[in-house]
Amino acid sequence: MITENTIEQLISNQENTFKHERLVYRNRQINLNTNRIIVVSGIRRCGKSTYLQQINKQNRALSINFEDPRIEGFEISDFDKIEKIAGRNNKEIIILDEVQNIIGWEKYARSANDRGIKLQITGSNASMLSRELGTHLTGRYQQVELFPFDYMEFLDAINQTPGLGSFRKFIEMGGFPEYIKEQNPEYLRTLMRDIVMRDIAVRKGIRNEHFLIRLALHIISNVGKEFSYNKISKTLEIKSVRTTIDYCDYLQESYLIELIPRFSFSIHQQLANAKKVYCIDTGMIIANSLSLNKDEGRLLENAVFIQLRRNFKDIFYFKNEKAECDFLVRDDNHIKLAIQVCLKITDDNMKREVLGIKEALKLTNCNKGLIVTLDQEDELDGIPLIPAWKWFNRPTIV
Repeated sequence: MITENTIEQLISNQENTFKHERLVYRNRQINLNTNRIIVVSGIRRCGKSTYLQQINKQNRALSINFEDPRIEGFEISDFDKIEKIAGRNNKEIIILDEVQNIIGWEKYARSANDRGIKLQITGSNASMLSRELGTHLTGRYQQVELFPFDYMEFLDAINQTPGLGSFRKFIEMGGFPEYIKEQNPEYLRTLMRDIVMRDIAVRKGIRNEHFLIRLALHIISNVGKEFSYNKISKTLEIKSVRTTIDYCDYLQESYLIELIPRFSFSIHQQLANAKKVYCIDTGMIIANSLSLNKDEGRLLENAVFIQLRRNFKDIFYFKNEKAECDFLVRDDNHIKLAIQVCLKITDDNMKREVLGIKEALKLTNCNKGLIVTLDQEDELDGIPLIPAWKWFNRPTIV
C-alpha cells in the first residue's frame, strides 16, 4: 500500500525529469484512435516511455514509471489512486511504464479497459507480456515493438547527415538513446547486467546468475555465427543442455539477443538445424564483447539483421552444400527478399557471395536479392550492391 500523495509526488518528479529530454522522432506507427490498450514492448532503456509521451498530445497523458524504487509497496488496489490523480489533472490517458513490475497489473488493465479508461503500457519482457496479454486481454490490445534508434533516428539524435562517416559512427555507438548522449561504454556494460539480473535472474528465480552472465557475454561475442546448444554447454561447463536452452530463451525474451533458424521447407529441420545469433545493438556488442578485435563485418551483419527485424519477424539464414546466404525474409508465407552482407566485395570473395544469394533465390523462388556492403555501389550478375548507409536510409526494405 502506498499513499495517494506519494504517488502524485512521484508522478510529478518523473514528469519534471522528462521535460528536460530532447525528443527524437521514432519511426514507429501505431493507431491512437482505438478503444484497445496500447502496448509498447522492447528492450530496457530503448525509449519506450519517451515514445509514448511523443505520440500523445502535450499534457494529454499521465505517466508513471514502475522502475522507480520509490514505488516500493505499490499494490493492485493503488491503481485507483492513479485514476483519481489523472481525473483531477484532466488527463485523458494513463501510461503505465514497465508495468510488469506490478503483480496483477493485467487484471487492473482489463477492468480499466471495461470502464473506458484509455491505457498505454510498456514492458521489457516479451514472454511476460505475451502470456498475460494473451490470457487476460485477448482482443483488447494492440502492440508495437520498439528497438534502439535506427540509423535515421541516430542521425537526428547527433544532428548529422547520411554518409559513410556517420554510418560507421552508428555501427560503433549503436542506438541506445542515453549511451549516445553519454558515450561511456560502462553504461552499456551496466545495462547488459541489469537486463540479465533484473529482467531474468530475479524474475526467474535463478540463483546461479554467474552462468547466465557468462552465457550472455559468450553469445554477444559470437554474433553472426552458428550456434549449438550442446557445444556452448560444453564450452561454458553448463551441466544441463536443457538449462542452456532455457537461459537462451530468457535472453531472447528480454530482447537482448535473437536466434534465427536455418531456412528449410521442413519445420522439423528448422528446429533441428543450428541457429545463428544476433544482438539487439552493435554498441552493446562492442562494449561487452570478450573479443579484443572489432570485427566490422560482423557488426555490419548484425546491424542489417536488426534493421530487418524492425520490420519483419520471420528471418532465416540460408545454407546448403554449395553456398550460404546471410538472410532470407519471409512475409505472408513467402520469401520476399534475400540479402547477403559483405563489408567489401573483392576478387577473392565475389564468386562466393554471388553464388550464395543466387542459390537462395533459386531454392525459394524469390525474385529479389541484394548485397549490402559498407560503401560499394554496383551490380554483379544482376544482383545490386548497395552501400549500407544508403540502404538504411531507404523508406522500404522490400
